[in-house]
Amino acid sequence: MAYLSSGGLPEEKVTARMIRHKALNYQIQDGVLYRRSFLAPHLRCVDAEDANYLIREVHEGICGLHAGPRMVVAKLMNAGYYWSGMHLEAEQEIKKCDSCQRHAGPRMVVAKLMILYR
Repeated sequence: MAYLSSGGLPEEKVTARMIRHKALNYQIQDGVLYRRSFLAPHLRCVDAEDANYLIREVHEGICGLHAGPRMVVAKLMNAGYYWSGMHLEAEQEIKKCDSCQRHAGPRMVVAKLMILYR
């Protein structure tokens, strides 16, 4: 975001090249960072706190379906949100859902136990 707003790059050439390359996929509008998308409008980049809230709202909110991580991420991207690692975070948050664990098959219950006891 610092590179897009002010043009500043680190002095290390490899890091600067990587930032310059990744910055092509992003843009700043009115102080908000957006990721460019080919098939949809620009996706708003959110921080970890907002991401956690969005996952929980789509998964178990008023219209929540208690769907799997793939569907939750697809719904969030269709709603116009993005953050790096969204698939992994959605999977971890869904494995914590008590209702899903009560009605899930044995494979999902074991996955939850592995996360809780790490």
